Amino acid sequence: MATAADPEGWLLTMTTGATPPDPAQDTALTRAPAGGPARPARAAAHLAKASMAKNTRRAYEAALRGFERSGRPETDAGVAAYLGDLYEEGLSAACASMAVAAIRFRARLGDRPSPVGAATERVLAGFRRLASERGRGQVTGVRWEQADRAASMAERSGSLAGLRDAAIISVASDALLRVSEISALDVSDVHPEERTVLVRRSKTDQEGEGAVQFLGAPTVARVRAWLLGAALAEGPLFRAVHRSGRVLAGRLTNRSIRRIIIQHARDAGVKGRISGHSLRVGGAQSLASAGASLVEMQLAGRWRSPAMPGRYAQGQLAQHGAVAKLRYGL
Repeated sequence: MATAADPEGWLLTMTTGATPPDPAQDTALTRAPAGGPARPARAAAHLAKASMAKNTRRAYEAALRGFERSGRPETDAGVAAYLGDLYEEGLSAACASMAVAAIRFRARLGDRPSPVGAATERVLAGFRRLASERGRGQVTGVRWEQADRAASMAERSGSLAGLRDAAIISVASDALLRVSEISALDVSDVHPEERTVLVRRSKTDQEGEGAVQFLGAPTVARVRAWLLGAALAEGPLFRAVHRSGRVLAGRLTNRSIRRIIIQHARDAGVKGRISGHSLRVGGAQSLASAGASLVEMQLAGRWRSPAMPGRYAQGQLAQHGAVAKLRYGL
């Protein structure tokens, strides 16, 4: 239950795992004068929530709910035992790592020592080694040529929604955008004359410094066609289109964008496990095939380190590696 000081009960739940108190029984809250302690506490809860990306926060909350349901104590031995439970349930190492990260975060947020110690670390290391093949695996990358085919098929539909979907696919492929970044774009973020798009905030840019990404000429043309057809001059760039053809005011949700990417990739003949991340993965793979270095890939996708693009494009990088070049002259 939320309180006046913590409207969503989030701060108390994350810091202690406890159920927020009933404000009717909390005399400290009921006695608080207007504009008193409740207001700074509310601001603190809001700022704590804003310190991480929405998807990360949701993942942490889900991981903490699972831990609380287990009944295991929040101690090193208890967390280690909980990881054993997850292993027996057949869950992936990524799930175990998420649980440990969430428990660490909650302790830090509550200014308490982390319960994650040597026992948990050893169990997690063993989990990663023995469960390395678990999970759904890497999503299928939608590479440049596949993205171009999907966008062309979408715009050939002749509908306003098709023009929008073609622009979404092209922009996401060129700029290696995450789904949340696509949804957050405004009309003012696209600069057709410069052939660039501004990503104002991202998972790896929580301070909002922004990053400018290049757009190819076909992508700019698709964005212009969508803006002209939708008669948009400001506000959210990608919006829902009613079956009547009327463009709605609000921006497309992450779920809608995922559905658009998955559907058009399948229509273009892409096989495998497609997700909203597929254009980003495929962009990394295409860059590697074209001879980009890991650092260039990291910068293009705004990753914190080259490890992730290196993982996405292992096969393509191997084809340009030392053995391929020096032994076989490729």
